[in-house]
Amino acid sequence: MIQGYTEELVASMKDFAVIGLSPAQIAERLGLGGPERRRFIRDASDEEHPLGKEYLKSASHHKDDIDAALNMAATKGDAKALRLEYELRHQDRVDELKRKLFGI
Repeated sequence: MIQGYTEELVASMKDFAVIGLSPAQIAERLGLGGPERRRFIRDASDEEHPLGKEYLKSASHHKDDIDAALNMAATKGDAKALRLEYELRHQDRVDELKRKLFGI
């Protein structure tokens, strides 16, 4: 249980994060408004907040699912999937290098 949030809200957030929605998109789908919406977006976007940690963990499953689907299609000989898989791997390496060298 994350203080200030119901178990149902956290579970819904996780489900939406898995399909790749941003915290703002999730707040919209959950019908949050005003201060509650701002607090939710702030907490879900904060990597140090328990809600943010849960969001990031669930969002990582989205990338894993995409990678698995691309890998399956590429293995079956889909040239577009193979090319896209290559481009995504290259971009991942570039992003990792940027984080290491420049902290971005």
